[in-house]
Amino acid sequence: MQIRTVLLLPLTKFKYNASLILFLDIRRKKLVKPNYSSLDGNRNCRMEVKKFLHVVVIIWLINEAQMVSSSICVAGPVYSNCSCTIANGTVMADCSHLELKESPKFTSIVQIVNLSFNEMEQTPVPGSLPAGLQVLDLSRNKIKIFLKSTFSGLYSLQILNISFNLLSVDDITFYKGVFGDLKALWHLEMQNNSCNSSNTNNLYPGTALQDLISLRVLEIDGLPTYNFGQEFSTLRNLSQLNLSRGHCNLSLYGLTETYFQYLTNLKYLVVRNCSITNIHNNTFLLLRNLTYLDVSDNNLLTFCGFKNVSDALIGSSIKIFKANRIYCAIGRSTFAIGKFFQSLRKTTLEELYLDDNKIDYADDQIGGDFPVTLRKLSLNGNRLSLGRYIFLNVSQLIGLKELDISYQNKHLKAPYRNQYYVCYDYRVSIKCDCIYDVDLNWLSQSGRKQPRTLLPVEDKWCDHVEMITILPPYLSSINFEYSTVGDTIPFMHLKYNNLNKLNLRGNRLTKWIGPVCNATSMLYLDLSENLCSDVSKSFFRELTGLETLLLDRNYLVYPIRNDQNGDIFRRLTNLQNISIANNQLDVLPRKIFHGLVNLEALNLSTNAINAVDFDIQHMYNLSFLDLSNNFIRFFDENFTSQIDLIPSNSLVISLENNPLECSCRSLSFLKWFQKKKNSHSVTFVNNQLYNCSDDNGYPLNSGFAQIDVIIHNLEVKCRKTEWYVLVIIIILTTFVLLLICIFVIYRHKWKIRYFVYLAKREMFKRGYERVGDENIFKYDAFVSYAEGNRCFAIKEVVKRLEGEAGLKVCLHDKDFVPGSDISDNIIGAIRHSRKIIFIVSSHFIKSDWCMYEFHMARYEETVVRKRNCTIFIFLGDIPLADLPYKIAQVRDQTVFADFPRDAKEETNFWNVLIDAVHEP
Repeated sequence: MQIRTVLLLPLTKFKYNASLILFLDIRRKKLVKPNYSSLDGNRNCRMEVKKFLHVVVIIWLINEAQMVSSSICVAGPVYSNCSCTIANGTVMADCSHLELKESPKFTSIVQIVNLSFNEMEQTPVPGSLPAGLQVLDLSRNKIKIFLKSTFSGLYSLQILNISFNLLSVDDITFYKGVFGDLKALWHLEMQNNSCNSSNTNNLYPGTALQDLISLRVLEIDGLPTYNFGQEFSTLRNLSQLNLSRGHCNLSLYGLTETYFQYLTNLKYLVVRNCSITNIHNNTFLLLRNLTYLDVSDNNLLTFCGFKNVSDALIGSSIKIFKANRIYCAIGRSTFAIGKFFQSLRKTTLEELYLDDNKIDYADDQIGGDFPVTLRKLSLNGNRLSLGRYIFLNVSQLIGLKELDISYQNKHLKAPYRNQYYVCYDYRVSIKCDCIYDVDLNWLSQSGRKQPRTLLPVEDKWCDHVEMITILPPYLSSINFEYSTVGDTIPFMHLKYNNLNKLNLRGNRLTKWIGPVCNATSMLYLDLSENLCSDVSKSFFRELTGLETLLLDRNYLVYPIRNDQNGDIFRRLTNLQNISIANNQLDVLPRKIFHGLVNLEALNLSTNAINAVDFDIQHMYNLSFLDLSNNFIRFFDENFTSQIDLIPSNSLVISLENNPLECSCRSLSFLKWFQKKKNSHSVTFVNNQLYNCSDDNGYPLNSGFAQIDVIIHNLEVKCRKTEWYVLVIIIILTTFVLLLICIFVIYRHKWKIRYFVYLAKREMFKRGYERVGDENIFKYDAFVSYAEGNRCFAIKEVVKRLEGEAGLKVCLHDKDFVPGSDISDNIIGAIRHSRKIIFIVSSHFIKSDWCMYEFHMARYEETVVRKRNCTIFIFLGDIPLADLPYKIAQVRDQTVFADFPRDAKEETNFWNVLIDAVHEP
């Protein structure tokens, strides 16, 4: 069976680091040993100790691998369950997890043998292992003894793992000569044997191990003995010693001055979690080549033991020093006093780890006690809180570039694991002065730390500085995540503009005011998970160099919704990656991202966005847009056209877990989706899993995996729908227009009737001739009255005007032309009379013809003559509410006459009326 892959072989309990990975160089068909000179480098050391894995990983860099019959590797059909793998001539036999009681016999071509996780009680019988063997794993068995000559002839063996067995660690089990032929062995794992042995007098088996002249890496249990014996002085190549991979208990004597006296070439030493209560002053004095030291997880060691260690490191090659968890998790806080670190000033230390030590306060001169070569300082998991005193007097650390003060105040939740047993603050160690001369006057009555003097503010315009950062001048990275800090980020000024990365994730910084001045070099800022709901528009104003901005898991819905002009992010022109996921965003203003001209990745996932209409056409470098887990139904044409304008052909869009809609109104989006998908100009993440629903929200049987079928069905459906919609629109439009016409006609019915009459006269030239001059008016006045006022009109008005004043009056009773349309007679009388007199009474306003005469006269007055020609005489008391609107308007805006009730005033009334008729 042909397999194109990278094989990971399950050889157990090896550390995964640069020095222990074996590369199979298939072209040269041999194992390549790592370069141990690289162990002096800081980067490799950091890799080696970052995490110990429990599996040896052998990476086969191959083009093809072939699984063959087990008979190629193993002699005898009884062991056919063993797997045999050949990669370009390198053969591995894997017989692990088979419950074997004894080892099979392997053929001579095998180079790697894995017998781990079986039931073997002794090592393989002599001759069963091939002479060319390079790697042998016997871990996780029940081996108690070494058969004589087991390893005879294995001159090529390089790695041996015998961990997790029942071997007594003494000179009897590990007899002299047992490893005599293993001259090429450079890595030996034998941890977790002493804890399973009944022998309480275990000693390091130097007699057996002294033959391993090529040994470079030794992983063995830490035994409560005085030292590694003189026999270890022959192991001149031994540079790595790990006592913490298995069982380690050094509580009896601790680490004495002679413990490592015969291992002077050690470069890498781990004594973590060994129950050490004290370390003698000169324990590490002879280890001048030591570059990496880890004494972590010895929770009774305290800074007293730490001081003894640091005193012995003066003049050494130490680069990395780890002293994590050297205090009990329970108990009072720790004061970091400068005297504990003074000796480190005389070393070339580059990385110092003091995690989980309950440090609450450090004296104000401690910065001067660290070495100037210190590049990284880790105070992870202590009890520091936000305040100036954290950063006091550290400007002397000119080499410090990375500061880790994350996960502070974990004790507020629970002590770290395995620390619930009874322990106490151990302060007495051999030759260690542990007098805590802490100035308790620094503590206020409330228990909070207060500085003795206020920090000087150099920039005069910074008149309100809450966090003036007297940080190390070349500090480039600060990690302050998950530290249970709740506060406001105020206006502040950075003294040095070298900070590149700031991580404030997982705190309670709920209000960001800013701006943060002198921070143009910052490239990375993480403010996620702070429950922030208030961001000033000037907060990011000075962070013009930012390339990555993470704002996930806040509550920025209102600041962003109200930022219509995009002022919050406008100055971040160099930003390449921004994430605002899980902020309950619902509406994004169109201009919110206008300043992000170099943006490459935009993450808006897990919000409540339902409409995507913000501008992105200016993002020419956009390559990833995450809109997953929102409420988006489709993109409108404006947004799709913006995507089309982006020149990149590698844009990736995620629309997963959105209620995408497949309906007539989203048809254009579906066609655009299909076009982009087929042209590969846009990649939609997991688009085959997109669900689809109709415009009512009901899911369809076919999802976006069948986009072609969906579009075809919608085109047929929408064509029918278009005719129905068109007919409905026409009917509704006609109905609306008809209503408008009726309303207009009703509102202007009198005007329309008047102009119809004029048009009619012009068309047929009938009736009275058009009046061009007032001298040819036929009548002086036309009197309009209701039948109920006929007597008053004839006996009073006509009598006064004709009989006494000699005026010619037109009345419909005597002057209208018989046989002609009454409307023609009315309009003719109005047009040929110089004045029109209306006798307004309760009868008048009830008469349709009287109201007709009123409206015609008003249009004659306002449209044709454009001067006053109407006279109103009101008879009786007419309630204002009963008057038609037009007559009431005339009553309010023009002069009218009420017929007098007193006979003495009638004479004056008629004189005024006659004069009004005589007026031109």
